[in-house]
Amino acid sequence: MSKLNYILIIFKLTPIVTLISIIFMSTVANTQTAPEPWTGAIPGDNIHFGTNDVLVSIRKNLNRGDITNAVRLAEKNIKSIENNSRSGKTTKYSYDAYNALCISLTAQKNYERALIACNTAIKDSPNRWFAFNSRGSLKYQTEKFKDAISDYRLALDNAPKFADITSILEHNIRLSEAKVTK
Repeated sequence: MSKLNYILIIFKLTPIVTLISIIFMSTVANTQTAPEPWTGAIPGDNIHFGTNDVLVSIRKNLNRGDITNAVRLAEKNIKSIENNSRSGKTTKYSYDAYNALCISLTAQKNYERALIACNTAIKDSPNRWFAFNSRGSLKYQTEKFKDAISDYRLALDNAPKFADITSILEHNIRLSEAKVTK
């Protein structure tokens, strides 16, 4: 069984597993044409996969299950970005930083703060898909299944048209729809 098939089996568990797993999905798929879900970069494009070292560290902590450290790193990253913003510098990592905080806080079950982080990411870049997926998983975890469906559909509308990403988002929609009909 390929690594990709193994990951897709894991996706059947819950959206939070999907949320955490999607972060490293494209590197496991080992394909040059599928974008990395974390940033939308093509794996192998550059040494950092289109992201910075802090985001890579957050992702590694989430994958290891070290949620507390992931939250700490995400909060530190946002503080640094906000300080740069006040000094007149801009950063292309704001969306990713807030989305990383959203994911980390959702995994920590700090849903109120996670929602603020998700909404901030979406406000910063309303045409990017991943924060909609993150917020959908947050809504799923808080049993707001109709809202989760709405966010997953927004993610699907904004996502690049790659089969692996489409499959994951459609799977999340089906999971949420199954909860609504119960």
